[in-house]
Amino acid sequence: MPGARLSIFLGKGGVGRTTLASAFAVDRAAAGERVLLVSVIDEDNPASRITHEAAGIDTRGRLELLNLDARALVDDLVRRVTRLGALADYVVKHPGYEGMIDIVPGVRELAILHTLAKKRGEGYDRIVLDPPATGHGIHFLEAPEKSARILAGPLRARAEELRDMLHDPTVTDVVIVTLPEEMPVRETMELAASLRRQGFPLDNVAVNKWLPRVFVDGQSRAVLDKLTRDAKAREAFERSAEGRAPIQVGPWLAALNLVAAQRAEAQGYLGELRGLEGVKLSVVPYIAESSRRLLRVAEAMQQPPEAFA
Repeated sequence: MPGARLSIFLGKGGVGRTTLASAFAVDRAAAGERVLLVSVIDEDNPASRITHEAAGIDTRGRLELLNLDARALVDDLVRRVTRLGALADYVVKHPGYEGMIDIVPGVRELAILHTLAKKRGEGYDRIVLDPPATGHGIHFLEAPEKSARILAGPLRARAEELRDMLHDPTVTDVVIVTLPEEMPVRETMELAASLRRQGFPLDNVAVNKWLPRVFVDGQSRAVLDKLTRDAKAREAFERSAEGRAPIQVGPWLAALNLVAAQRAEAQGYLGELRGLEGVKLSVVPYIAESSRRLLRVAEAMQQPPEAFA
């Protein structure tokens, strides 16, 4: 099936999947590609976010947004593939139809992928998909294979075509978005293993909300440790600043030690992710302000991890 390249961003809710998918889509459009960014209607709509956070980025009208309603897509797929004409309306309105849809595994995901496959032939260079945050995300990619096992006729044939599309590295690439924390990293490792085992083209793992360099060099770390452990050093520091502003060093030290510990812990998790052979690794720093955030995120995704880690 010739057409646009499909980039699928996976990740559980809260890891920043939508932000990174939007940043990638904006960056590709700015680079000259005609891009379609697709999200599901019950997810965070990226339209307003892109308008605000991509200010100043010239995409020259090459970026389009599409929100999908999975249930409406299922109804449309049934109408088109069964070719029942007016009788299809009776099918989708039948009291047992909803129960039938719930029984068929992955039918909503199948409808989304069916729509993307059609969009691939509409002149786009790339389609970026921000799918629903369901479990690991592997269930979304598995949907065509599972559906093909129980469907028959044209629906089964279409499911098999979509399965082949997702497994073709010349057509599809998968990006996992995660956080430098224990549970997200464990789940990312499991997801990456599942993707490889089932033959899906995992292209990149993006570690989001990476903390800045805080007391990572030996000299700065020694100062922090000295102030933390030595009461006399803290008193001397407070006296030195007393003429400028009265301060209590204790709360400052607690905050600094917390951030430094989080940074050290994140380094360990990044080391685990480096063990994923043949997978590109990106590190996206934590960006507090929203102005031009997508541009900064896109630039970070193109840098080697060493630029921030």
